[in-house]
Amino acid sequence: MDTSYYYNFIILVQTGNMTQAANILHITQPALSKQLKYLEAEFGTPLLHIKRGQRGANFRLTEAGRIFYEKAQQLCAIEEAAYEDVKRLNSAVEGTLRISSSASRSTGLIQQYLQAFSQKHPSVRYEIYEGLMSDVTESLLNGRTEIGLCNSQMVDTSRFDILFTQPESLYAVFRNDVFWNSQEKESLTWDEIARCPLSLSGGSVRMLMQSASRLFNNLNVISVTTTKSSAIEWAQLGRSVAIIPMDTQEKVHGRKISRIRLPELSTGFHKSFIIVKGHTPSLVSKQFLEFYQGMM
Repeated sequence: MDTSYYYNFIILVQTGNMTQAANILHITQPALSKQLKYLEAEFGTPLLHIKRGQRGANFRLTEAGRIFYEKAQQLCAIEEAAYEDVKRLNSAVEGTLRISSSASRSTGLIQQYLQAFSQKHPSVRYEIYEGLMSDVTESLLNGRTEIGLCNSQMVDTSRFDILFTQPESLYAVFRNDVFWNSQEKESLTWDEIARCPLSLSGGSVRMLMQSASRLFNNLNVISVTTTKSSAIEWAQLGRSVAIIPMDTQEKVHGRKISRIRLPELSTGFHKSFIIVKGHTPSLVSKQFLEFYQGMM
């Protein structure tokens, strides 16, 4: 089957309107409708429930349509990756590196690895999608991204392969002119943390619940945010101490901002790069993974 039909079906679903999709694809609406009928005849079942009105035909996916839409995305992503890999086989590394990351982990990824990788391969473009663990896995499974970066303990190893793993710790980030002077203080106790107003990221909440669930309710939490950059923003204002996951090489920028590792709250935490089981990474993804391994 012509994979252009798959691509056109994806555009049709994403626009939600037959007329708009035909305009984007630069084909006539009857031609697009004919392609849809061909697909439905090929699979022997309706893919869309179509409702016609004054503004054109609108629709929703059937269950068969939902499955085909997800698989079509994967197949088109594979076709695009194969085309780019063959075309670039004897040329410089280029293309798009697509990574889905837990929201609290993309900053360190950019600082420590993507910055250096981009200097070595300036033609590479980047798409980084941040979100919850469910967003990371969905992006990988539907082919939107190839590599995921997430909490190792949350990986479904029946569907994903873990490639590389690194330890991760909780850190207290704070204004040293408001709270403690990090030059005079090398560690913090639980009691000291509990007495301070805290801003937490989604990742730090999960880590604290695992390491100190009984004591969690005693904390003075004034803010919980999806990303650690927002938690740090509270700390930069001097309103709170941010408790966030970081690794040893990650940097925090800001006026009079310090950080202290919290070893008693950081036992057994790791972050990992993952891919879908059985998936062969594109050339640009392979180059990045080799680069990352060389820097570990």
